[in-house]
Amino acid sequence: MSERQTRSGRHLQPSRNKKLDKLLNVLIGVVVVLIIITATYVFKWQDDADQAVKEEPVQEEQSGDDEKEVEKEPTDEEKEDLAVEEDKPSEEDKPSEEESEPETSQEEQGTAEESASDNPIVEKVITNKNWQPTPTTQTGQHVSSYDDTSVDWAEKVATVSTVTGIDQSNMIIWRMQNNGGPNSSIATVSTNDKSQMYRVSMEWVDNEGWKPVKLEQLNTLEGAY
Repeated sequence: MSERQTRSGRHLQPSRNKKLDKLLNVLIGVVVVLIIITATYVFKWQDDADQAVKEEPVQEEQSGDDEKEVEKEPTDEEKEDLAVEEDKPSEEDKPSEEESEPETSQEEQGTAEESASDNPIVEKVITNKNWQPTPTTQTGQHVSSYDDTSVDWAEKVATVSTVTGIDQSNMIIWRMQNNGGPNSSIATVSTNDKSQMYRVSMEWVDNEGWKPVKLEQLNTLEGAY
């Protein structure tokens, strides 16, 4: 080998070593960058996971508090208030004015006087000075009528209903007739089931209407009319 070739080989060897060193340095730098990036993502993921773990128990505690609040036992004062509210009658339970103040017959108004009767079908005789005429709609000269479609008849029936306390829908009129004069009438009636039986004597008061004057409580309808 000549001296020139030997020198050339010596010059090439250092050049190759420098290139390898540069390449190694570049690779090492790339690896370091990758390591930094990877570490950054790992730490960030770990922080997110820790944050999620911390938030989850808080939500569970809040949910538990809500359930406890719903299931909270009422205090003694609240129990007393609830009891008072339950005892109060509702609007549906309250009796209407008609139910709370039942209609009273003229027999119950004022002071009624009772007396015995010689008639065996009459249990007792009732009179009352406070009985009032049934208001009339009739004007002019009064004519007593026994036509069951007339106004005068309807006012007689209203008078009988008021003094006996029997509703007209629950009333049987066995006889309505003259009682000895044009302004005097008598009616024999009973409830539909015949549990109550009466004979009513009434008189006409000019410009006022028919006024009951005697109420006979009967024990039978036989011979009553």
